Amino acid sequence: MIEWIGVVGTIGAALVGGVFVVIAAALRRENTEQHAANQAKLEAIGDDMTEVKTDVREVRASQSRHLEWHAEQ
Repeated sequence: MIEWIGVVGTIGAALVGGVFVVIAAALRRENTEQHAANQAKLEAIGDDMTEVKTDVREVRASQSRHLEWHAEQ
């Protein structure tokens, strides 16, 4: 009888551990997918920021030329 208690306890622990591993693996996959989606969004934001930076520099140069034109008048 005591041997069976050990066997049942071992099987029960394996089942509980197995269920935990399956749930953890599913959550990890979902987390990886979310990280990939967030990385893509962050890269797009970075590209947009580069475009804005370029536009601001062009506006600054245009404004400087315009102010120089006024100074010449």
